[in-house]
Amino acid sequence: MACDLMFIGHVSIDQIENQHGIRVQAGGAALYAAMAAKTLLKSVALVSAIGKHYQFTDTLRLLNTDHVRTCNMPSTRFNIKYNKQGEAQYLEAALGAGSKIAASTIPIELLNPETIVHISPLPPSIVSKIVKKIGETSPKTRISINTWIEYIEKNRRNRTTLRNLAQTADFFIVNDTEAKALTQTDSISTALRLLKAKMLIITLGELGAIVKAKNIGIQLIPALNVPLKNVIDTTGAGDTWCGAFLAAYKLTQDLMKSVTIASTVSSIKCSGWGLQKITNLQFRRPDDVIEYVIALKEGALQKSILDYTK
Repeated sequence: MACDLMFIGHVSIDQIENQHGIRVQAGGAALYAAMAAKTLLKSVALVSAIGKHYQFTDTLRLLNTDHVRTCNMPSTRFNIKYNKQGEAQYLEAALGAGSKIAASTIPIELLNPETIVHISPLPPSIVSKIVKKIGETSPKTRISINTWIEYIEKNRRNRTTLRNLAQTADFFIVNDTEAKALTQTDSISTALRLLKAKMLIITLGELGAIVKAKNIGIQLIPALNVPLKNVIDTTGAGDTWCGAFLAAYKLTQDLMKSVTIASTVSSIKCSGWGLQKITNLQFRRPDDVIEYVIALKEGALQKSILDYTK
């Protein structure tokens, strides 16, 4: 049985420290992205690996996790500390079970021309093998790739691999810092010129995103200003953006609406710890996301939560 969206990547145990406190919670780029997509789509599959003592299985049960492998080793762990400016410092990044994610673990029976596969940040050499396997077994399946600044900055070989992958993928999603690092420039406009992709998406945080594609040229799509008073935890904000964007684009084929929805869902996520604010969030249709924001603006927060929470 095929799925609408498949997310490949890390599921982790995160220790987050910021100005609001210290918290241990479920994390990992693939989990954030999948849970964001789940707010709009039901058929979402997660492909990952966890340790046998992973303590957040209740969260995983909300997704199709038939292809989350349990390994006899520690789960992937990240220890992240944010300074007063909101900048992240990775005190620990232990891959553990995440090191078992490979091309051989991809469930090809779930793939078809209607499926979009999103590959969350993994070592570029592993991403290349996953892309090759999908291309050989289901060539019409669309592929989305997101990466991480640590992989980009590690060495020149990684940058070359990622730039080649950008041309292969149907969606290549990076933030502005990653785009500049990938092209070794200080200019977004230069990065846009140098990066070749079928659809290049450079996220700009609260400003929105720049999208470059052959049929539309270069478009700057502003983000909708979500009236949330407090930002509690920004961990996984970019991954959440990716998942919500792909789900919205799958449903609407509308870039502007998809960027707006992605920015909104990411903002909602950041208003609580980890996945707290989106775990039970379920929109009946993409336009409901816009209505949710209008309800927040008009002060109808309680009605909005009741309307859109499962």
